[in-house]
Amino acid sequence: MYSRDEAWLKDTGELASGGDSDKALADSEPETEQVQEAAESVADSGSTPMQSYLKHLYRLDLLTPEEEQTTTSLLRELEDKIIALLQKRGVELVDLRSEGVEQRGSTGAYDHGLIIARAEALLDAGKISQRDRTALRSLLRRFQEQRKKLIQCNLRLVIAIAKRFRNPAVPFIDLIQEGNVGLMKAIERFKPQMGYRFSTYAYWWIQQEIQLALRRNDDIVRQPANVQDDLRAIYRAISELRSKGSPASDDNVAAQSGLDLERVQSLLKLPGPTGSLDDPVAEDQSSTKLDYAPADEIYNTDELVTNQELAERLREAVDRLPARQRTVLNLRYGLVSDRDCSFRVIGEQLGLSQERARQLHSDAIRQLRRQWR
Repeated sequence: MYSRDEAWLKDTGELASGGDSDKALADSEPETEQVQEAAESVADSGSTPMQSYLKHLYRLDLLTPEEEQTTTSLLRELEDKIIALLQKRGVELVDLRSEGVEQRGSTGAYDHGLIIARAEALLDAGKISQRDRTALRSLLRRFQEQRKKLIQCNLRLVIAIAKRFRNPAVPFIDLIQEGNVGLMKAIERFKPQMGYRFSTYAYWWIQQEIQLALRRNDDIVRQPANVQDDLRAIYRAISELRSKGSPASDDNVAAQSGLDLERVQSLLKLPGPTGSLDDPVAEDQSSTKLDYAPADEIYNTDELVTNQELAERLREAVDRLPARQRTVLNLRYGLVSDRDCSFRVIGEQLGLSQERARQLHSDAIRQLRRQWR
């Protein structure tokens, strides 16, 4: 990934500025120093959050493969030593695990934020010996330094991945922030002894967090991630079938997408994406969808008045019932508290048996029917 810094730096610069800065990036040579100078010139040309972020980002040096291996190995070693000291003071390992991790295993991890917080709390408590305090403070300082170094030197990788998922619904700077969360998760889970590069491992975690952020903002009504993935596969299959001139039948879509026929049919029955009625019909028009919506789809004045009259008549009829029957109806249908109760609960509240509460309910319904006639 590091060898392609120059290729994606130009595209990233286009997000932050335009005009002369774009030309400067396009004309720059592919040496690392000149790339960094171009990035700083882009960042200095304005004060937007993206430009400020780039200004800070491209002042940081990248790690060589050897430095990356050394840093990740040292970070894991320091983490193990800190955890050993915390265990010595009675901290349970399960209290340090990352969310959703059941065991250390090959993909398990400990939350670095929890490790730092527990270590600082232990230092502030002052209940450890001076020797352990000095050792823990030194380990914690070195651990934070190595972790910060590994994060900062891979922030460009996050931008490179976030570029592929630019979406009008989510600001680009927010995508970068979500990718940074994925980067920190990768640092917690990476095992240098496995032999592969950290950037290769972190790529999946960064991409995963960015995709989850897009799914969370994709629609007003959230759908499970697996449903969204299958829907994308179905729509892609429909597009491919139509481009080939083939009918987009359920059988063809199932065969093209690799999903079961029943799965395809059930997903196609789902309602489409929701939208705001205040959205304009077209970009060059001030009319909104609300202006063209039939009145009966929004509200019907006659129906609204009728419902209000019926509700008023019902309240008057219930008020004319005996006290016990009125109380049973109010509790049964939540006419007072908006919470309906079972006959057992009604009987407990009124000091009656469940059967007696049911009888009072039946008597009240009969009297209401007589009044309604």
